[in-house]
Amino acid sequence: MAAFLRLELIRLVRTPTYLIYLIIFPVVMYLMFVHVLNVGGPNPGQARSFYMISMATYGAIGMALFSASRIALERQIGWTRTLAVTPLAPRTYVISKLLAGTIAVPAAVVLVLASGVLLGGVRLTLAQWVLIVALLWLGSIPFAALGVGIGYVTKVESSQGLTVGLYFTLAILGGLWYPVELFPAAVRTIAEYSPAYFAGDLGWRVVADQAPRLSSIGALAAWALIFGVFAVWRYGRAAR
Repeated sequence: MAAFLRLELIRLVRTPTYLIYLIIFPVVMYLMFVHVLNVGGPNPGQARSFYMISMATYGAIGMALFSASRIALERQIGWTRTLAVTPLAPRTYVISKLLAGTIAVPAAVVLVLASGVLLGGVRLTLAQWVLIVALLWLGSIPFAALGVGIGYVTKVESSQGLTVGLYFTLAILGGLWYPVELFPAAVRTIAEYSPAYFAGDLGWRVVADQAPRLSSIGALAAWALIFGVFAVWRYGRAAR
């Protein structure tokens, strides 16, 4: 497993365009919300903290989710069938992909947090900054599992489009672009069960000087289990 994970990390580092896009785009979105659109009304400080966490979560989700395109390409070139004849168990493969998919998440999160400090005037304690990075890294795991599953459902031509569509849908529904409190009641009920909302909630509560909800952590664990089982099942079928 260690050798396979090392290979995955080397391949990730060798795709700088992919990394730059997923790391820089949330920062651009943050600057657009707090400086161009000037969100926040009478309480801009609170809004800047909220959108800092939202865009950090957005970056974490994107970094984890976009492994789908690479996996779809692997299927096309026959790499999946090659792995099938090795002793590598399906669950070991999926775990390696999960780890590789989340390894760069802290970089995306930290860059948005730095933008919040330097360009948004957000001030928190060192413990809060560290806790936010750790929690958003944890919150990215379900999306890494979902990315693996998508990679084994789609072809190269459709993988990127589906992933981008899911990325935007999850972010919007999860309240990362627009607070769920302002959603219509029926939509809000659905939104508050979405994995992106639970991931964002971990960080939103930290900047509000509140403890993370155990229910959010439990819900993310449940989503990770669901997506993980789906990924293992799809990998097993693709390797036949």
